[in-house]
Amino acid sequence: MTYLRNPQPVRGRLYGVFWRWHFFAALIVIPFVLWQSTTGTLYLWSEWWMDLRHPELRFVEPAPNLATPSLQITAALASIGGAHSRAPVQGILISDDPHRSTIVLLRNASGLNYPVFVNPYDARVLGSLVAAEWLPGITRSLHGGWPLGGPGSWLLELGDGWAIAMIATGLYLWWPRGRSLGRALWPRFHAGPRVLVRDLHACVAVLFSTIFLFFLVSALPWTAFWGGQVLSRVQYALGPVSPAGFSPGGASIPQIVATLGSIDEIVSAARARGVVGTLDIRLAPWAGAPLFVSNRDNAPTDDRTILGDPMSGTGKGDFHNTDLPLIPRLVAIGVHVHEGDFGPANLWINTAFASSLVWLSTTGVLSWWIRRPKHALGAPPKFSIEWPRPLLLALGVMCLLFPIFGTSVAVVAGADRLAALGLRRRLVH
Repeated sequence: MTYLRNPQPVRGRLYGVFWRWHFFAALIVIPFVLWQSTTGTLYLWSEWWMDLRHPELRFVEPAPNLATPSLQITAALASIGGAHSRAPVQGILISDDPHRSTIVLLRNASGLNYPVFVNPYDARVLGSLVAAEWLPGITRSLHGGWPLGGPGSWLLELGDGWAIAMIATGLYLWWPRGRSLGRALWPRFHAGPRVLVRDLHACVAVLFSTIFLFFLVSALPWTAFWGGQVLSRVQYALGPVSPAGFSPGGASIPQIVATLGSIDEIVSAARARGVVGTLDIRLAPWAGAPLFVSNRDNAPTDDRTILGDPMSGTGKGDFHNTDLPLIPRLVAIGVHVHEGDFGPANLWINTAFASSLVWLSTTGVLSWWIRRPKHALGAPPKFSIEWPRPLLLALGVMCLLFPIFGTSVAVVAGADRLAALGLRRRLVH
């Protein structure tokens, strides 16, 4: 590639390079953004919808005495039959709200959760839902890459990395040149449709860019490759591994039945120790896995995790959120923000943010449609320029930090170069 000594042409060509890569990023990111914003918004409001749609399953009349958790779980498991009798138990949800039912979550053959609802006072089964009706489960699974499993999570991580690149290139393209910052944040309504649509896209993108970046970075620990392979190794190397650990659940029904007495003990101990909110009780299917009890539907500052022996019910650990090292604590905060746990304002801000992503996708496509040449894809032209070293260093660091993104950059750059060589040969001949 040639190096141009005149600084003005270099800046102009560098702008063209950023524009071209912003276009490539958009091709990858827009489907990802639309999918994640839709499934994420549905998940945010899924519990509220379940309360409206199935109040007969979600709510109960309080009574003087509660049935033991073991009686409630036994009733739920006894209500299923046939192939369902071999379903793994994903978790048991026991609320401290006297009007709430207990939920036993099982996993079907497709990997989706479905609930059985039990009255916590008389252990009477209220009913169940199939996985497609259980909105909290199916929207969370779709948001996490189901039904593709690991590859689905890799695709989400790929979209995450390119979305970060799109923010960086978009900020460079928007940066005021010859205009004040205030003017650059206000659309030019009288400059014609081409400029107006571009401004409507760019101004909203800049205003939401910090929130967008937070959501993207805080979502990475959930991914199968970066979260499961990269971050876990970093934590192991630096030492800040959560002492509470994590349980995916999934124990078989016989394994759960064998621990019913221990579940009674650990639930009683958790409440006696002041654990508030809904208890999420899980047991992993492998030997030596502890009974894992965490809480939800509580203030994030009240997070607790209790580990118990599945045979005796004796405690093996009781951890507050302040007991977690820095990285696990930051990950936990990211989870709470994602799920709107900081109250109604958090839910509405998340919803507004998801709506802004749909807006950006729509205005981005519309801007491309207005500007593109007829009967052509309309990709910005390719420029030959030596990239500034700081820019190459930043790109290299990002590719190393996010290996799936880095691999895709190499693939896209290689394909772009091959396409340019093919076009050059056709012009020569």
